[in-house]
Amino acid sequence: MAIEIQQEQLGSVRLLTLGGRLDTETAVDVELALQDLLGAGEREFLIDLSGIGYVSSAGLRVLLSLAKQLDGGKGSLRLCGLNPAVTQVFDVAGFSKLFAIFPDRASALPKQPQAKVDSSFAQTVAALLGANAAMASSLKPEAIELARFVAIALGVKPAATARAAGTSIKTPVQFKAVVAPKKASAPPAADSGGIFAKLRGLFGGKR
Repeated sequence: MAIEIQQEQLGSVRLLTLGGRLDTETAVDVELALQDLLGAGEREFLIDLSGIGYVSSAGLRVLLSLAKQLDGGKGSLRLCGLNPAVTQVFDVAGFSKLFAIFPDRASALPKQPQAKVDSSFAQTVAALLGANAAMASSLKPEAIELARFVAIALGVKPAATARAAGTSIKTPVQFKAVVAPKKASAPPAADSGGIFAKLRGLFGGKR
């Protein structure tokens, strides 16, 4: 009986999702796939066994062989999704203590650091549009993305020393408008669903 081997790259981790039986006949296919990946330079592995209904000693040997090749800081191997029957095989063989085993794929993947929100940029754009400064100090990520879009449309770019639109917002990098000055004229009326109305709504400004 053939075994299903699906591969996916998740950042630096090579994910292998196996389906079927990991026994004497199919262990060879898994071993060949793993050796090809090692030869290609892969060193971070996550093997999802949620689709495996049975594991024999031959299947355990393939996993142990991979773990040994990655030992000593050469890489990492994580297993996830073991059903009760497969977990029992690992426990009886003493393999549960040899591998990093996780209940599911999400918990097995290394945690990625969250990007810091650049609220100072959005605060400056909020000031340019007359938004409420207090509300602009606690912005949602979607508000900041919208601010970036509007800033591009307005021709706003970083300036090392100038203050933005005469505001007193203290930020590491401040901004100034670089559009050419024009004669004063009445601003066009913005419809309730326009992008400026949405921006002011996100920043807490009056429409």
